[in-house]
Amino acid sequence: MSLALTCEGATKLITVSGEIDMSNAHLLAELVEFVCRPPLPVIAVDLSAVRFFGVHGVSALLQSQQTAADAGAAFLLRDPAPCVTYILATTAVLASFALTGGPASGVGPATAPATTGDVAGRGFRTHERARDR
Repeated sequence: MSLALTCEGATKLITVSGEIDMSNAHLLAELVEFVCRPPLPVIAVDLSAVRFFGVHGVSALLQSQQTAADAGAAFLLRDPAPCVTYILATTAVLASFALTGGPASGVGPATAPATTGDVAGRGFRTHERARDR
């Protein structure tokens, strides 16, 4: 995994590429913790170049989101790769994240994704329980 931190105005952009697994997921959470210092930024995590996303990545994103919330910072996932979207949807946590597209993605401002149907326009479908239909 490779991490890069840049500033886009008031937004701190963390760009992640490669594989997020048990050997490195904690590094993402540690970087978010480092970024959560006054003045409080908007933290966007660009996941478009992630090739593998394991359960430790889910944990790191949830921990990062909580760290940002505790500090009073906004936390966004920018243009998550299909493997990220799929795992977050499968583990039923996708709806807890604000999603936004990258500069060239055509996706508008941060939105909360749907929990059923086409997940964030990626062609993945979540399971609907019979009572939710």
